[in-house]
Amino acid sequence: MNLDDVDVKILKILQADGRTALSEIARRLDMGTATIHERVNSLEEDGYIRDYRAVLDADLLGLDHVAFIRVNTEAGHFSEVAERLAEETAIQEIHELTGDADLLLKVRVSDRSGLTDLLSRIGKYDAVRSTATDVALRNVKEEQRLDISNDG
Repeated sequence: MNLDDVDVKILKILQADGRTALSEIARRLDMGTATIHERVNSLEEDGYIRDYRAVLDADLLGLDHVAFIRVNTEAGHFSEVAERLAEETAIQEIHELTGDADLLLKVRVSDRSGLTDLLSRIGKYDAVRSTATDVALRNVKEEQRLDISNDG
């Protein structure tokens, strides 16, 4: 599916507030609600919209310790390690990398002991050779929104 200007506008509105009513989107775009409903359904079916969720405040919830962990694995095992790491709820992101490390993890925990426990578990995984951890001192910017346009 190729996105047109209307699709991009719909995505921008829903990304800013996923609770925006379809009738409100239709009003903003000067279109019929049924048309907007069909377009949103197509965007969902084609995978452009994967989920609707609330963005929670990690600090208020006590999950204010952020760390980035670089993981080195035995040759050829980084994907299987990544799949197993995906089961760890404290890990928010897992990226397979080029360069010095095989994987980069972003984790959120409530305190240093939570980080220590997580690192201990990761270190015991089969095929994990080593880890290196950077603890974030301050969050300057953390954004989930994508900068979308109709460029393709």
